[in-house]
Amino acid sequence: MGGGHNGLVAGVYLARGGVEVTVLEAAETPGGCVWTQTLPDGSVVERGAVDHGGVRAVADDLGLAEFGLRYVERDRLATTVFGDGTTRAFEVSAERTAAALGADERAYLALTRRAGAFFGVLDSFPTAPTPTALAAALRDLPGGDDTFRMLLSPAEAVLERSLTDPHTRAALALYAAHGQIPPWAPGSGMLALLLPAAHGAPAVRPEGGSGALVTALTAALEAAGGTLRTGAHVTRISRTASGYTVTLDGGERLTSDRVLSTLDVRRTTALLADPPPALARAAAHVSSGRLNVCELTVSVTGVPVPEPCRGATGPVCFVQDGLDDLRRGFGDVLAGRLPASPWAMVAGAGTGVWLSSVVPLRRADGPWTPALEEEAADRVLRGAGRILGADLATGRVTVTGPASWAARLHGDGNPNHLDLTIDQLLGWRPPGLPVPRTPLPGLYLAGAGTHPGGGLSGVSARTAANALLTDTRTPRSPSLRSRLLTELSSLPSALRAYRALRTP
Repeated sequence: MGGGHNGLVAGVYLARGGVEVTVLEAAETPGGCVWTQTLPDGSVVERGAVDHGGVRAVADDLGLAEFGLRYVERDRLATTVFGDGTTRAFEVSAERTAAALGADERAYLALTRRAGAFFGVLDSFPTAPTPTALAAALRDLPGGDDTFRMLLSPAEAVLERSLTDPHTRAALALYAAHGQIPPWAPGSGMLALLLPAAHGAPAVRPEGGSGALVTALTAALEAAGGTLRTGAHVTRISRTASGYTVTLDGGERLTSDRVLSTLDVRRTTALLADPPPALARAAAHVSSGRLNVCELTVSVTGVPVPEPCRGATGPVCFVQDGLDDLRRGFGDVLAGRLPASPWAMVAGAGTGVWLSSVVPLRRADGPWTPALEEEAADRVLRGAGRILGADLATGRVTVTGPASWAARLHGDGNPNHLDLTIDQLLGWRPPGLPVPRTPLPGLYLAGAGTHPGGGLSGVSARTAANALLTDTRTPRSPSLRSRLLTELSSLPSALRAYRALRTP
């Protein structure tokens, strides 16, 4: 259930594993947050995700190049531009990046090592650890207790303890805020490590836009014998003696041995007539929209791409006027107001310029309307254009705001499915439910609301598909030998993480 990139990824893995697969998507087109649209005048605009570094590994694993997917690499991960003209460039090479940071050179390299060690420890777990399990694993490593303290800290506190330059700290906080969590929120510390941990692998975008990924996944699914049905809105999931009956809007019923849902846990649970108590508790405890943050994407054609992010595969530019705008702006959003000085991600994409910012999910002055979405987009375009020295507000604008996202995703407008707060990270994503398996035999969860989370990666879909395939072949509990092999397979990354944590 769900024909976003996670649903399509899971479908391809399952079909290649010999399972008869139907992917059901409620919208008329697949892709979810991977959304490329061709306008009546022939212009191509991106309305969702742009960068594909997170999904590259899964795309390569699936051999999507065979289905026409081509990625273009670039050497710069991101450029941050401030209103005072200061810039910070983050290259694929951590050493080149640090060399341009002056007095913070050594401190930044230390931060990249620490970030790599932290994520290395996470990778050493065969399944997603809860924060308490992670704390136990870190406890006996040199510096491990302080590393766990970083996880619990606000992102801005982590950066203040690590670096001295306010512009560099602000640039990393702005990147961390891409997760739609204020950098002053307790438990956002892990997000401050995202950019320092990203060095070493090139940033990539697909030729032809993000829609090329959806096209390739659809072709791979069909080549493996799977089926994609759009306009197929699921209204009920019912248990049967042999599996499940899935009812669609209009009354059509499909029978299935197993169901894999990439919808969020609340929507999945609501489709069940009598969900198990553990599943119902997890759905009841999920928090989405508590911080009142929603993404606003703006695509504009008929204007040149600003010089700092020039080229269809140029770097993503993060733009922010004042160093304190992020702190104040998230406060505005929480109160239901537009940020007084909005920040944005900016990139050349499609046949124009793509921008992403944040707005309140719920406005204090009433519901969102198309006119209000356009007003919010205009504020972002004018603010970003002024910082980048480009007139972005004169082109043809396509806006995707809270109302548009809610309609597209058939949810509350949160593409992450839940707030990325500390109580809903790692093995608590979703809380109290060790996904991908659920307490209901034959029902699996994947997607943005399950570990490793939102964004464009497809990893949760691959994990869920592998679990389902394993269960169809070995319905009994894993043997001691298979559990030992699983644990031993994680030792190399665990040892690398341990060595990295010992580095002064």
